Amino acid sequence: MPHLSHTISLAIFSFKTASKLIDNIKLHDCRFLMFKKASRAACLMLILPALTVQGQQDSMYVLPGATIRDARFDRTGFAAWKADSLPLEGAVSLSERLLWENPVAMRINGPGLLATVSARGAGPSRSPVFWNGINLQSPQNGVMDASLLPLWPGDRLEVRYGGQSAIRSSGAMGGAVLVEPDYSVEKNFSGSLGLAAGSFGRREAQAQLGISQGAFASKTRLGWQQADNDFPFKNTARIGSPDVRQVNNRLEKLDLQQFNRWVNTDKNQVKTAVWHQRVFREIPPAMTAAEVETWQRDRSTRAVVTWEHAPGTRALWQMRGAYIDEAILFRYAGDVDSSRARTALLNLEYSSMVGRRLSWKAGGFGARQWATADGYSDTSRWFGQTRLAGFAMAEWQWRNGRLTALVRQEYTENLAAPFTWSMGGEVALGEAGGVRFHLSRNFNLPTFNDRFWQEYGKPDLRPEKGYSADAGWMFRKKSFSMEVTVFQLLLDDWILWQPDANGIFKPDNLRKVSSRGGSFSGHWQWNSGDWRCRFSGFYQYVNATNVAVYDQFESALHKQILYTPNHSGGCTVRVEKGSFSGAYLHQWTGEQFVTTDNSLALRAYNLGNLLLRYSFQNNPDQPMEKKQRKHLQITLDIRLENVWNRPCQTIANRPMPGRNGRLGLTLAW
Repeated sequence: MPHLSHTISLAIFSFKTASKLIDNIKLHDCRFLMFKKASRAACLMLILPALTVQGQQDSMYVLPGATIRDARFDRTGFAAWKADSLPLEGAVSLSERLLWENPVAMRINGPGLLATVSARGAGPSRSPVFWNGINLQSPQNGVMDASLLPLWPGDRLEVRYGGQSAIRSSGAMGGAVLVEPDYSVEKNFSGSLGLAAGSFGRREAQAQLGISQGAFASKTRLGWQQADNDFPFKNTARIGSPDVRQVNNRLEKLDLQQFNRWVNTDKNQVKTAVWHQRVFREIPPAMTAAEVETWQRDRSTRAVVTWEHAPGTRALWQMRGAYIDEAILFRYAGDVDSSRARTALLNLEYSSMVGRRLSWKAGGFGARQWATADGYSDTSRWFGQTRLAGFAMAEWQWRNGRLTALVRQEYTENLAAPFTWSMGGEVALGEAGGVRFHLSRNFNLPTFNDRFWQEYGKPDLRPEKGYSADAGWMFRKKSFSMEVTVFQLLLDDWILWQPDANGIFKPDNLRKVSSRGGSFSGHWQWNSGDWRCRFSGFYQYVNATNVAVYDQFESALHKQILYTPNHSGGCTVRVEKGSFSGAYLHQWTGEQFVTTDNSLALRAYNLGNLLLRYSFQNNPDQPMEKKQRKHLQITLDIRLENVWNRPCQTIANRPMPGRNGRLGLTLAW
């Protein structure tokens, strides 16, 4: 049993090292001596399960793991925002969740309408969204609609800032949003059923069913939503700013998600995920436009299969295959345009540990993308491109930190994708906290619309390219933590659709953009009797400007990028006692310019949201016949959004609703 003996040796080494670190803690009270002894026992209890159970290495203070699955070294050096749990019982859209706490700039046309993400001024096409490890950006327009991605309780949400092309390929230049579905299932049989109603004709139904028997676990989710979204607002674009009601704004959405996980001892694990979605959305007119019947139908199917094989505790094979099929029908003024895109991809990685300090990974990536649209030069043809890539990364760890390097070379049909790299590091400074840094070269490929649009597309567009740099200081002490970050992004050959001398919009590599700034985040947690409280605060300054323009529009030089606020921030207060939990989320967004010369801007706005939840449940510890514990829980949850009834727009002439509410009831077993 050579693998077992080596794993035990690693566990003993980790336990001794952890004991030495505990001994170095300068505590003198006799209660703290008991704490040291208990800490050693806790270290042992945590290390032993790690011999067989997959873990995560999210903190720079974690010692090297005993298995290769602990080596998540593609996170090293990044600044990140991780969503804490909120008193939510049903699913919410990604756009709602990000708007509530404001870690990135959200551009929302209205409730249920197109919503895009922009990190650090890079724009939506350079801030991709990943679900279950696959990039959801459309190959046609490079954008992912964040209003269509549901987040269920238990799903993991993280915003990772900075350039990540060496890790995640094209598009990840300003940051990336990562969503990992929750595969966990209660033992035997579990499920939930929820109903909700809210303002402006909002109605929802959600159901979840799970089964777990031995090595197999399965979970199915079903979500349905309908809303009229006929909210009142003041139309400030008209004379006298009359009170009007939103029209042509109905929404219907159906989501079906299915997850399976099969574990064969410690060597093999297979996970599958299927997500099918159908959406119908009416698109209301802008405040300056007349009412026209406009609607959009979205249909998508996404399937992912992941296989992990661990031949030993110090090696891991991982293969992920995915297929995506998306279609859109868009009706405007009696005409219906259609578009459809398909993606098939395969990613293969091999990870290994050498000694106690060196971890490395190498792999390959291949994808084939097809798209067709009524606006392309040949409406009967499927335009396609093949993408291939090879990458390698390594991480060196020592007692107080780690250093990671990554390289990637991508080949894309008829496009010269640049060689990319990144380097990140983290160092602990004892009682002074810790520091981290990250440097990278990045790129973004032109989309199918940029290259193949009828008469106006340019097949010879160059990929956007650039560099990013991050540095940060982290401090943690008991119940308080904080982080300060500074960053710089440089993006060249920025692709932009601009009108030519004849007023016709065409794409070209027109600008060089620089984005620099800083951010601060802090967390404070305290307990008072049975009450548990947590306060979080976040602030970000972004100065994203055009430092060079390659066309006649000199008025945009040194001006702030459109819809990128200089200042943004938010704070969250969470409280919990017994079966009750609540949270108040407040976010502030500074003014945003809507013209390239910065002559017009949207006003700054504040939004406050209140979330409340109370659970009624039978006694799960009460003895039952057949010696089984039956757990039944009824949960009432209330959402009050925009509680101060503040008017706001995140897109010019696209109003957001005022104060509104939602009441939900969920039965879980």
